[in-house]
Amino acid sequence: MDANTVELAQEIIKEHYGKKLWPNKTLSDFLSEAVAKCPDKVAIVYEDRRITFKELQEEAEKLAAGLVDLGLKKGDMVTVQIPNWPEMCFYTLALARIGAVIQPMHIIYREREMEKMLGFCESTAVVIPSFYREFDYVKAMEELWPKLPQLKYVIVIGDKAPEKMTLHSSLMESTPEKEKSFSDYLQKTPLDANDIMFLNFTSGTEGDPKGFLHTHNTLLASIAKATEIMESFSGGEPSTDIMLCHSPMTHTFGHLSTHQVAIRKVTMVFLERYSPEDALKMIEKEKVTNMSGTPAHLIGLLTHPDFKEYDLSSLKSIGSGGAACPVQLIKEINEKLGCKVSNAYGLGENILHTITMPFDPPEAIFQTVGRPMINTELRIYDEKREKELPQGEAGEIAFRGPTLFVGYFKKPDLTKATRNEEGWFFTGDVGFIDPEGCLRLAGRKKEMINRGGTKIFPLDVENLIHSHPKVERAAVLGMPDYRLGEKVCAYVVPRAGEKVTFEEIVDFLKEQKVMKLKIPERVEFVSELPLTPTGKVLKRELEKDIAEKLKKEEAK
Repeated sequence: MDANTVELAQEIIKEHYGKKLWPNKTLSDFLSEAVAKCPDKVAIVYEDRRITFKELQEEAEKLAAGLVDLGLKKGDMVTVQIPNWPEMCFYTLALARIGAVIQPMHIIYREREMEKMLGFCESTAVVIPSFYREFDYVKAMEELWPKLPQLKYVIVIGDKAPEKMTLHSSLMESTPEKEKSFSDYLQKTPLDANDIMFLNFTSGTEGDPKGFLHTHNTLLASIAKATEIMESFSGGEPSTDIMLCHSPMTHTFGHLSTHQVAIRKVTMVFLERYSPEDALKMIEKEKVTNMSGTPAHLIGLLTHPDFKEYDLSSLKSIGSGGAACPVQLIKEINEKLGCKVSNAYGLGENILHTITMPFDPPEAIFQTVGRPMINTELRIYDEKREKELPQGEAGEIAFRGPTLFVGYFKKPDLTKATRNEEGWFFTGDVGFIDPEGCLRLAGRKKEMINRGGTKIFPLDVENLIHSHPKVERAAVLGMPDYRLGEKVCAYVVPRAGEKVTFEEIVDFLKEQKVMKLKIPERVEFVSELPLTPTGKVLKRELEKDIAEKLKKEEAK
């Protein structure tokens, strides 16, 4: 990790105003406490597998020993690109155990995104499946590895791998020598709750990537405090919740499922890949009590043709986040499931900022994202980030609290630019505080497209479309979609005398080996784009145009 980033991170850690609010425990400490409390309780359910807390710790320890034996050490960056398998939990725990930094990479990334991410992170190791959903990850890494001088190890989850790569199964083989070496490593390598343990990205490889760094303390603070409060009501007993994890564990929200298992001592039911039918089946089969998801996930459940055929009576609460939740959707959840609904707002940089509570009136849950989380603060600032705005006035949302990240990876200047001297972090999102103290979102500054919780930066797609030989200019933006929040739309100006079709644009992008979610789902062909006097595209005009077109089509 570059020296400037590390230096600034340590400075922020030392000066953090809320340090007394940190748990000052590592993820491994929390897991050990869970094992001591409920060793035989089921921690993870995946298909037909049931893994107890004791077994989870044993698997994590074996893997940690294997990683040390391979050559990994404290501070190494390890990219993990696997689906929602138990192995993702093992790697999360094992890497935290040895002091390495986990960097989850989306399973849908292909060669273009993989090379860019691994190169930028200067990853020492990467963990991949051998083959998954018609894509050969081993073959891709064989092509990419020569271009990545920092990459020392490629770990493959599967039955076989090229000789220079390492099979995950070999890391799990215990020997007296491995155990002795691991014990010596732990004695010589002190771990601290202020060690950086997690790097993830606000926008993946799109545009100029912003990777946010978290320590054990900043990442675990909100879960730990909430657990402490809940346990005070239950006499210190482990949680009886059975939670469904269907969000990709390479996203920050899904990744935190492992932390919830260790800290809250919950049973987590994992879906390898989300589908409404699989989610409904699993809720009924495992008697799931709690689940969270983006509006797209929840709409998929409620609109499934066999929705009424499943017994979902075990569900107690549902959380919505990751994208703006339509009021109608929250009402439908209440009506069709009869369970409590919470609406939340947060970023990877601050994890969870505000949330609605079960006792809030319906209008607060329907129309707001609630009040600040425990020990966190909320302010609304003017455009210059100098003056705090009064209640009811819209401005930039600012955050302060113990879960705030310690810095942007390789971007110390950007880290400083997003904070003021009092420690307030400026989110770039716009909102206002209502008379009840709840935050209401009013929009966002960023151009980023939020497709069902997946953030897509338009510039990367525009650059690719611009490289099409028949395209003169392109503008990419989000168009409204009830289920996903937004979908990708492109406005394209063909070169003079050329004709280009939607299919040609799609096929061209596929040839660039770009991930599927970046490919526009609608293309409008125009003779020119609306421009400012300085030549910048007026995207607000395009947003208005596509919204009107969709409205007219809907009315037909």
